[in-house]
Formats: sequence, C-alpha cells, structure tokens
Amino acid sequence: MILKLNDYAEDLSKINEHGLPTGVGLGFESLKELYRPEKGYMSIVTGIPGHGKSEVIDAFMVNLADKHGWNFAVYSPENYPIALHSIKLAEKYIGMQYDDISPKVKRDAHAWVDKYFSFIYPSDEESTLTDILRYIKEVQDEYGCDGFVLDPWNEIDHKRQQSLTETEYISQSLTKIRRFSRENVVHSWIVAHPTKLRKNDTGAYDPPTPYDISGSSHWRNKADFCLTVHRDELTKNEVSVIVQKVKQKNFGKLGAVKFNYDYESGRLIDQVG
Repeated sequence: MILKLNDYAEDLSKINEHGLPTGVGLGFESLKELYRPEKGYMSIVTGIPGHGKSEVIDAFMVNLADKHGWNFAVYSPENYPIALHSIKLAEKYIGMQYDDISPKVKRDAHAWVDKYFSFIYPSDEESTLTDILRYIKEVQDEYGCDGFVLDPWNEIDHKRQQSLTETEYISQSLTKIRRFSRENVVHSWIVAHPTKLRKNDTGAYDPPTPYDISGSSHWRNKADFCLTVHRDELTKNEVSVIVQKVKQKNFGKLGAVKFNYDYESGRLIDQVG
C-alpha cells in the first residue's frame, strides 16, 4: 500500500485541532508523566518471576476499566483458575479482601468484572498466537475490546517453522501483534520472562531489561513501550515499575516509580501524593 498526504489528511486535521494524542492516565499520580498507554500500541512487560508483573498489569486493567470504561480480553494461564483471577480483579476494584466483602457487594463486583473482562482459555490444540488473536477479535466483535493481555509469552504454543530461527520467529510474531493492535485499535500488553539475570555487588539481582528476554533484541526494538516490574527486597510489600522505553514522547518518558502493595486488597498504593 502506498499512501500520500491526502490519504491521512483527516488524521492530520484532528491533530492540528486537538494536538497530539497523550495516551490514557492509569490513575496513579506517579505514573502520569511516565507511562500513558494508547489504543493501537504495544507494551512489553518483563521482570523476574515472582516480582509482581501480573499484579501490576491487573491493577492497570482494573483502573482503565473503572476510570475509562475499557474492555479487556485476557489470556493468562498462570492466573488459572479463572474464578480466582476474577476474585483478584474484584478485590482490586472494591479495595478489600474478598472474605471481608458482603454478599451483595460481591455480586456487584462480579457483575463489574463480567462486564469489562473476557477470559481466553483455549484448548491445547488452539493455543497458537494465531488462535489467540482470533479469539481476541471474537471478543471485540461480541463484547468490545480496548486492550488485551498475553501473560506470559512462554505459555503460548509457539509452532515455529523449522526454516525460521527463534529471532526471526519473534520478529514476525511481534510484528503480527503490533499490526493487530493497530488495525483493531486496541492496546496490547505482552508479559515475557527474562532469561539473563545479573547480580550486583550486594548479591541482589539487577532489574532486567527487554534485552534480557529470551530470543532477541526485537523485544525492545519492536515495542512502543517497555516496562520492568521489580522488587528490590522480597520481604517488603513494595514494587517498582521501571519505564525503559517510550517510543513517542507524547505518551510519556523514561523513569521509575515505587508502589506499596496492599496485601489484603491486592491494590497498588501510589507513594506520591
């Protein structure tokens, strides 16, 4: 396809009238200058296993649904069973531990989760990236979809052709997800575990970067946003979100923030303000 200026004159007109898009606020004061996701873009999220990547993504989704009405398609086998994942989302929404919520509030919370979240749990025969993207499109057509989560990457059935190297396969896969996000105007979050971990002088692990994810540098190169979730001390209920890449400056900038993690509700508590 070859495009000329007149082909996207309407888009330019909107930008001239309203300014560049700035993304959507996540409801955290400390993140508003660093990371504002936008529909049609792709975020890569990495971090050491057990450091809270899924909890952070769940918190993002709950706030986007609550504050902006975003609908989500979620492929998250590590959060199985789905009923328990739904409870975790309900706790974040209500701000209380599930056992302390009254029956009526529980019903309301479950109705809220059902309104904004659709869960994808394909059979073993239908768990390739192509299959999952097809399911996400079905969610969008039937319920609406503003964002989707693949958590984690290694749980997808990667039927790589023998003629492709791992680097080539990852490049093609990320291009496919990015194009899907653009064409369907949804934001995609891909959670990918690192394979290279480095210890510092204290013996603790340094925060991994997208370059530490198995496969290739395409994880960073093809992403619109790169985030790392990291805990300096596992004995503390504290987690850092490190913004390692923002392709377009109108959606944020590099930096790091710390949140307190409320164990009872699963909420992230902003340390700013």
